[in-house]
Amino acid sequence: MKPLKSSTEMDINKILKTAKLISQIMLENGAETYRVEDTIMRICQSFSFKEVEAIVIPTGVFISVSLNGVSNNHTVIKRVKKRTVDLAKVNSANTISRQITSGIITLDQAILQLEDMLAASPEKRLYPTLAAGLSAGFFTLLFGGGLFDFSIAAFSGAIVQLAAFFFKREDMFHFIISLTGGIITALIAIAATQIFSTGNLELIISGGIMPLLPGLAMTNAIRDSMRGDLVSGIARGTEALIVAVALAVGVMIVLKTWLLMGGGFSL
Repeated sequence: MKPLKSSTEMDINKILKTAKLISQIMLENGAETYRVEDTIMRICQSFSFKEVEAIVIPTGVFISVSLNGVSNNHTVIKRVKKRTVDLAKVNSANTISRQITSGIITLDQAILQLEDMLAASPEKRLYPTLAAGLSAGFFTLLFGGGLFDFSIAAFSGAIVQLAAFFFKREDMFHFIISLTGGIITALIAIAATQIFSTGNLELIISGGIMPLLPGLAMTNAIRDSMRGDLVSGIARGTEALIVAVALAVGVMIVLKTWLLMGGGFSL
């Protein structure tokens, strides 16, 4: 028979599991890497670990702790594959971490809440779809478009958001989502301007792709780089660049194909 684990070892495993779940949720939903590292450090230090090391990159979390700072190191690694933007989940995970360090909730309660958060059903599609559509439409107005441009951009933004839900469910990389989004936006813009013989194609496409642009990823890349997290900064910056290029390529494919077919543009 295998020897039973001591209560201390069980507690350490619970602490590491809690830190791992919180860091996973935060990292998957758009939190900065330094914020995730700080959260891990605060949780582990609140349980009197003398040595805590946390390394967070956009694709994984590495946590190592030691009670006495000399021996008996415990390490946990978590691979992070999916990344999106859901600041509500980041805030919820951060709230749980503060409740743990303040002693408001136990580790068992925290683990249950975190596992429920990970297992929660996908968010409702109506509000994100409506928000994406309105965002695209109002960006078009901001660029100088009219009511027709607003309507078509809002429609394309909503359709792209629905397509993004499907790709996220199938766990596709951001490049595919962005490429498809650029293609859909350009197709809808060309179809609408040709059918109704009005509207500004350039403004419709510009507004339609705005909700897909990686603004948060680029911001996090700059913040991570300024704090010395060069690996995370370069990784996030590269991801943002890939997304932007994919959007441009998607639009270019449609526009170039339309030109080769003898079509024209009303800019």
